[in-house]
Amino acid sequence: MTRLLKAIKYNALTSFLVRHYYRSRCRSLKHIIFVATTGRSGTMTLVDIFNHIPDCKAEHEPYPAMFDDILAAKSSGNEALVKNTYWQIKSANLWRAAIGCKHYFESNHMFIKTYIEYAVEDFADKIIVLHLVRDPVKVANSIYALQDFPGTEEGNKWWLDYTAATNLIAIADTLDNDPEFQHPFYKGLWYWYEIEARVEHWKKRLPQVRFVDFKTEDFNDQNKTFTLLKDLNIEFNAALLATQINTQSNTRPHQKLAEPLALEQANRMHEQFIDLLQQLNYIP
Repeated sequence: MTRLLKAIKYNALTSFLVRHYYRSRCRSLKHIIFVATTGRSGTMTLVDIFNHIPDCKAEHEPYPAMFDDILAAKSSGNEALVKNTYWQIKSANLWRAAIGCKHYFESNHMFIKTYIEYAVEDFADKIIVLHLVRDPVKVANSIYALQDFPGTEEGNKWWLDYTAATNLIAIADTLDNDPEFQHPFYKGLWYWYEIEARVEHWKKRLPQVRFVDFKTEDFNDQNKTFTLLKDLNIEFNAALLATQINTQSNTRPHQKLAEPLALEQANRMHEQFIDLLQQLNYIP
């Protein structure tokens, strides 16, 4: 019975009808904003900010999050599974979540990895992409402290598989076999540069889509945060919002299984990694 109900609920015709029903109830929606980022970059801060603004709603990795088997399918070239999951499940959930909002924000670093092209087709001129960038050493060190870096079972569910043939920066042989770069911290650095390469790829491929750049470190400057909201065409009361939001990132220290690398060591390894990428013509 459960299987039959799922087959009815998620077949193409049902999904089409449900999606368009929810879409018809989103007359007030001006923008849907997705974040293009690595994660470990302040996305929870953004959720807090958006949810303190009238007529805005933000959710962090709502169902379906498009990770794990969907991410694996994308990385392996199984586009049919990704496409079907978006149009039969993800799309309807997005439109339903946006009902009654002027601005809806999804905080989900799977966006840039698995479903950006489908979301752009779905939401057309309503879509804005917030390109949120945190310092690469800080991101890689955060992932290292979690001990779920790319290549681990848990890391491949959420980050990326550094051995996938679809990667734009294909250096698995070096990361596996060169003693200079076998430290897992380098996999976190690779992940940061791979995500940035994908963002640049989509900026060029989707010239009709507006990308707004913002640095995680700029959350410490309230005026820059307010400028970001203005750039996103969001109306807000600055004086009121200043008393409500907490712009300190949630680092989730309870999840960390190892101490981050010392900053001097991490910076030195980053410099070596940049040299490697330049030698392999991945960055100028």
